[in-house]
Amino acid sequence: MSEKVNCLKCKYYHNTWDPKAPRGCSLFRFKGPQFPSLAVKRETGDECKGFVPNGREAKKQAKDKLDLNRDDLW
Repeated sequence: MSEKVNCLKCKYYHNTWDPKAPRGCSLFRFKGPQFPSLAVKRETGDECKGFVPNGREAKKQAKDKLDLNRDDLW
């Protein structure tokens, strides 16, 4: 994955109630002041490998793939 990961579009991203660590990742089970993908990039040198599109993003991607001009749909 060469693209920069957007945590806001990830299934595992969540907001926390901790004002010092408002952003978290439920996959890697940590929270911090910055987006989890930035922490992963800083620590490993690679982009986050755990990114999975959340429900809204998955539906949007599926909708974008639907071609209403196909003859078999009509």
